[in-house]
Amino acid sequence: MKFTAQTMLYFTLALVVGATAHADEVADVNKLAKAGKVVEALNKANEYLSKHPADAQMRFAKGVLLTEQNKPDEAIAVFTRLTEDYKDLPEPYNNLAVLYAGQGQYDKARAVLEKALRTNPSYQTAYENLGDIYGKMASQAYDKALALGTNTAPAKSNLTLLRSFSPATAPKVAAAAVTLPLQAKPAPVTSPAPVLASAPLSTPAKVANTSAPLPAPAPAPAPAKIAAAPASAPVKVVAAPAAAPAPVPAPVKAAAAPAPIPAPAPLAAAPVLAAKPDTSERDAVLAQVNGWAKAWAAQKVDAYLAYYSPQFEPPKGMTRKAWADERRARIEGKGHIRVEVASPEVTVNGNNAKVTFRQTYTSDRLTARSRKTLQLVKNGGKWQIKQEVSN
Repeated sequence: MKFTAQTMLYFTLALVVGATAHADEVADVNKLAKAGKVVEALNKANEYLSKHPADAQMRFAKGVLLTEQNKPDEAIAVFTRLTEDYKDLPEPYNNLAVLYAGQGQYDKARAVLEKALRTNPSYQTAYENLGDIYGKMASQAYDKALALGTNTAPAKSNLTLLRSFSPATAPKVAAAAVTLPLQAKPAPVTSPAPVLASAPLSTPAKVANTSAPLPAPAPAPAPAKIAAAPASAPVKVVAAPAAAPAPVPAPVKAAAAPAPIPAPAPLAAAPVLAAKPDTSERDAVLAQVNGWAKAWAAQKVDAYLAYYSPQFEPPKGMTRKAWADERRARIEGKGHIRVEVASPEVTVNGNNAKVTFRQTYTSDRLTARSRKTLQLVKNGGKWQIKQEVSN
């Protein structure tokens, strides 16, 4: 698979204070490359790297230039060294995956993109490329299943090769390599419910057996013999105790005295009146979150950005303008976008609110699910987003 300038995503080169490459040198290489003078740009990059061999930005630019010159093996070597020296930068992983995919090594490309996402779980370009990789792997497996032959050339890919570090990543370029720890997920706890279900089954069987013999005492006709024998005075003796039952009604009347049962009725009515919490602020917060998602899905970028507070803290130390430009580039021009907010949990504390929910983002080329938390602040009676975190 061959990549040309038309298939690559052109980003403005981020020139950050403290980065190792000089702005004029990087800018010159970038201009030459965009003008199609790839050989001159590569020569200039090599000249600079001969004096500054550890410079990450110029090494990255060299890898892109080698790719455009159709030298994938040399480009792979450049990006591989960058991933070893700067383990927390996602862009070298992304471009390495694009090159592997160009050679039909989709499994290697998938593994490298997963490493890129571990360095930055919200890296949308890597998600889009990973979706394309899975599509190619599925097509390859289908071809084998139908015995279409292994000589079939792989279909053209839509993978995006990055031209430079993003504004969010550039501040890390001069930092030492950091290996991010992987968090181990706890093993699921098994439920002991089946043990409880077996106990009650044995007892009903015994109760059913004991009730069956009750008809056996029916041979009570024995008293008939006793009734035949008493031809004497015992009959009168039986009538005498009839006076004894007279005291029985007295206790019945005494037991009826505890008639204060109606008294509990008012107790049940009292809680019904008190159990009506005020949810107006919670509803207002949730309405803002849903409006934010709808503006995003409708690609109305100005309306989408208006949901963010002036106190909003952009991620990765980006400026507000750089963040807004990046969001505009990622939202506008998509054929279809759907953003779903599911199972929101809202907490309101005065003029501050927190909303945690499951987000599902779907576009023409990508479906991504994540756990998102929005911190909101109330400004002038309106709730706005102050902080946004994806888990």
